[in-house]
Order: sequence, then structure tokens, then C-alpha cells
Amino acid sequence: MKQVDENKFSFSARTYNKELDLLLTALDATKAGVVITDCSQPDYPIVYCNKAFEELTGYSRNEIIGHNCRFLQGNDDNNEQREIIKEALRLGIHCEIEIKNYKKDGTLFWNELRLQPIKDEENKVMYYIGTQNDVTRLKLTDQQLRIEKLKVKKHLVEHDNNLSADEDLMTAITNIVNDSVLVLTENLHIIKVNALFLKTFHIAEDEILNQHIFEIDSGRWNTMGLQNLVEQLKLKKTSIRDYLLEDFSTRIGKKVLNFNAHFIAHFPHAAIILAINDITELRELERRKDDFLSVASHELKTPLTTITASLQLTQRMLSPDASETLKETLNKTKSYVDKLEHLVTDLLDASKIKTGTIELAKQAFDFDAMILEVVGKLKGRYPNNHFEIQGVASNHYIGDKLRLEQVVLNLLANSVKFSPIDRSINIHLSRLSDFIKVSITDYGLGVDHQYQKKIFDTFYRVDDVQKRYPGIGIGLYVSNQIIKKHRGTLWVESTIGEGATFSFTLPLKHEDHDKENYDM
Repeated sequence: MKQVDENKFSFSARTYNKELDLLLTALDATKAGVVITDCSQPDYPIVYCNKAFEELTGYSRNEIIGHNCRFLQGNDDNNEQREIIKEALRLGIHCEIEIKNYKKDGTLFWNELRLQPIKDEENKVMYYIGTQNDVTRLKLTDQQLRIEKLKVKKHLVEHDNNLSADEDLMTAITNIVNDSVLVLTENLHIIKVNALFLKTFHIAEDEILNQHIFEIDSGRWNTMGLQNLVEQLKLKKTSIRDYLLEDFSTRIGKKVLNFNAHFIAHFPHAAIILAINDITELRELERRKDDFLSVASHELKTPLTTITASLQLTQRMLSPDASETLKETLNKTKSYVDKLEHLVTDLLDASKIKTGTIELAKQAFDFDAMILEVVGKLKGRYPNNHFEIQGVASNHYIGDKLRLEQVVLNLLANSVKFSPIDRSINIHLSRLSDFIKVSITDYGLGVDHQYQKKIFDTFYRVDDVQKRYPGIGIGLYVSNQIIKKHRGTLWVESTIGEGATFSFTLPLKHEDHDKENYDM
């Protein structure tokens, strides 16, 4: 029995020693972001990242391990820098570049990237070490200085003439946006309000102008949540988006409000703008939809189970000389019933996820064997498709086997659905540090970059795809939530027309106090 290395950074078939432990301690202490990629694996996945890299990018280690470093590039046009990186990797040489990257929250930053190959005795590149530093401030300083000088000159010239125009523009903007808008002074007194705010909250303009925001509605707005929002805004002097306040008391009842808040340093005076979206009705519609799906899927489950059992019994009772037409009809009916049962199961799971009642039945099982079992089932269902499995992950993993089977089945069924029959579907298994990784690659339609995060939302479907391949967009949502329940990460990398690779990683150590999974 061989225990998986307990350290954050472990290489297959490499000997752990004290020098490596010392090195990793030093790397975690450095201020520069550091990643190490394994060149022996497809697509050079990250097998190690230090704490500084997590802080630099905003991603957790669980979300980083197994990815290629290009996931930080988003959909930006970095063609020149990408070619430099590709050439360095091809030649196995060192390179230094400055490249635009994006943090998890979408913030752009300039990354000073240094790539250094690690080679073995035969001069073959085994790993690449990448060090990263945020040089955004240095990169933009000169440009900002020039821009600020021009702004000051322009502002001084136009200031007097534009005061009236600015006031008219502000009034026009606040009245055409679809949110309720309040404009406050820095000390939180209301100086402007739009018509939608007055209509939404049943308040007259003269009731609130020049009032302190916490005095609205006889003090109903003086809540801990709103206090926290304005304190953060005044402290950070920036923008805060999608700040949700539930059960917010107003004179017309409790509401669910979504705030987008902005601090403006020059108004001509400092000001705070609150854009408030009343999503009370939307929340209620979502609740009713979830209730309906829960009831409907439960109601469908029982008759489906009966139909499935009846079909199976009918197939077993068929006489040997039954017509091929009858056999084919029963097989086709069974196939459609299986699809419907799979859909109902996903709907039930989505309902459980929404209500927080989905549970994992964790037990030890052979992960690699589970993959083989799922692929075997699909080979019988889709005899015209070719499935190819490469690599190994773990033969002793602790998790919910049935749920993970469901994930792999969903991902493979999607690949079959969107792929040409004559192209292979590749399944690659690997172990990266203290994670296992599964990647499923097809050569079908592909997923446009702008939809690559949205497709994991519940009921989301890309319009063009929906017309050609109807569905309700639930499988990827359920799969993503199951992987998250296992403290893993699911993502897609794709280019339109060239296919897609869906990958997920699962930590071998579930909690800090847990024992790791073992290979037998």
C-alpha cells in the first residue's frame, strides 16, 4: 500500500526529501507568485502554486491545480506574448515577458512573467517554473501622469461652463436607467433621486431630499447591512457591485434589494451613487419555479419507474420468434425512457441543490475503475462513437461514487451530443500534486469564450446551440455543484469549431484533518 504524498507539491515517482520541504517553505514565504507546471502531462498543467500566486490572482489553490497558466489570459488579445511563450516552450528555453492577465474577479493586471525550464540529465524539459509579479502600477504610471496633466488643464478650462451641463446630464442619466438611483454627499445626505426610486418605494421627493439616508422612511433604512455598505464604500472609495440585502423593510413591505454603489471623487464634490434594483418579484418567481420543478419531478419519478419496470419485463417476456420490428421498437422506447429518467433525476438534484438538501454518501472506491464502468455503459448506448482512455488517477478515492458517475456520464453524454460520430472522444486521467484530474476532449462545436462560465448556470443554454440541439441546460449545473460538494473545480477550455475540453480536479485530501486517499 503506497500512501499519497502529504505535501502540497509532489511529483510522480520522485523522492521526497528535506531539501524539497525547505524549498517549498521558502516558495510559500516569497512575495512573488510562483507556479510549477508538469511538462510530462498533456497541456502542461499546474502542479504547484504558492500562497503569493493565490493572493495575486484571487483564485484558491483548488481552482488553480490542473489548469494551464493561460487561464489567466481570459479572452484578451495577447497574440504577440502568447507566441513568445509558445516558442520558448517549444525550444525549452527561458523567457521574460509582460502580459495582460485577469484576476478571478475580472480585474485586469499586468503580469511580469518569467519562465524557467527544469531539465533532466538528458536535457529534456521536465518542469517549468513561472514567477509572476503585478507590475500594473509601474506599467501605467507614465501614461497616467500624462493623462492626468491633460485632464487638469481641460478641467480648469471647462469647469465653469460645464457645471450646468453636468447637472442636466446627471438628471437625464438617473431617469433613463432601469434602477432606482440615489445620489448622496460624502456625509450621506441625499442630493438627487430619480423618478423610479420614488415610484418603487412610494416616497415623495420632498420627503427625502437633503435627508440623511438612514432617516428615510422614519429610520427604516438604518439597517446594519446598509451601514456596512456605505462604510465599505467610504473606506475604499471605489465601487461595490451586487451587494444583496434581503428582508429589507420599506413602507410597502419587505423587499430583496440588489445595490451597485459607486464613490465619485469629483462631482465637483465627492459623491456616492447608489443604484438599487428591486428583485423581490424575481426572487418570488424563482422560488415558485423551484417549487414547481421539485413537485413536477417527484410526480414524474413514480410513473417513470413503473414504465421502466414494465418495459424491462416486456423485453424479458418476448418470445424468441418475436419480430425484429417489435424488438427495435421496445429498445428505442427504453432508450427514450432512460433519457427522460436521466432528465428527471437532474431536475430533482437541481431542486435539492437549490434548497441545500443534497447530500454526499462518501465511501472508498476505485476511481479509475469507475471511469471504465461509465465508458463501458456509453459504448453500449453509442456504438458508433469511439472513446479513448489514457492515464491513471487513483484506485482508492473517498467520495460519492454514484454522484461522480453522474458527473462523468453528463460530460461524456454532452461530448457525444455535440461531436461528429467519426471523431474520438478522449478521456485523460492524471494525478497532479495532491489532486486527481479528469479531462474529456471532443472535437465538436466548441464553446464561445463569452459563454464558458455561463453554461454552468442553471437552465442556461446558448441560443445558437439550443436551436440545433434542444435541451433545458441542467446537466452541467448539477455536475458543477457535485464537484464543488467534493471541494473540486470544473471548467471548460474551448475554441469555436475545434471542440472542447471539460476538466475537473478533486482534492485527495478532503479536509485538513482528514487522512489522504491511498492507492492500494
